[in-house]
Amino acid sequence: MNPELKFHSIVISVTTLIVFFVWVKLTDLISNHPFTSIFASGLISLGIYRSIAVLFLSLFQKISQVKKWILGPYYMEGTWVGFFVGHENKIRFISETLKQDFRELIFRGKAFKEEDGKYHGSWVSDSVNINVKSGLLTYTYEANIIDNTFINPGLARFSLERSSKDGHPTCMIGFSSDLFNRAKLKANEEKISDKTDIRIDEALKKAKEIYEKNIGHI
Repeated sequence: MNPELKFHSIVISVTTLIVFFVWVKLTDLISNHPFTSIFASGLISLGIYRSIAVLFLSLFQKISQVKKWILGPYYMEGTWVGFFVGHENKIRFISETLKQDFRELIFRGKAFKEEDGKYHGSWVSDSVNINVKSGLLTYTYEANIIDNTFINPGLARFSLERSSKDGHPTCMIGFSSDLFNRAKLKANEEKISDKTDIRIDEALKKAKEIYEKNIGHI
């Protein structure tokens, strides 16, 4: 079940339960005024549905555990770090923040040079697709590399690693390829937090640890 359908199913179920409880309490009124009760039931049901939907949406936006529960295996929001092997086999450390709702997942990433730790470039995602059955993530992006005089669009494709079929992704391994340089750039990332405000020095420290852990598999 996709997250949006799951959300509305929960809201409808809670609404139905509350409406049923209200009608049980108003049995005498319903029996004495059946036609008025039909009209009133529609208004009350709509009002309760809207109230429950607003409440659950607020909880979804503010509490990560609620968002994690509703999104299920689609849940990827947080900070991801790692590295990619750039052109001429140069290592670039990655720090990405992922923001997510029912319909959108937005990547905002930065890369830093291994040799001196200086800023290399940034990118933002577009048209993200998560296939939970096959465990694949695909998205297009626009990369703004500091040495380039242009914005470089590209395509990324990753395999997602999860602890179980319905678990949240915790690691992704795959490739990205820029439109103006079609070489596949291998990348390896791990999620380090559900938060998106991790300090960049802390994120890069974790990225270097992931690189050192995987250096023998590059």
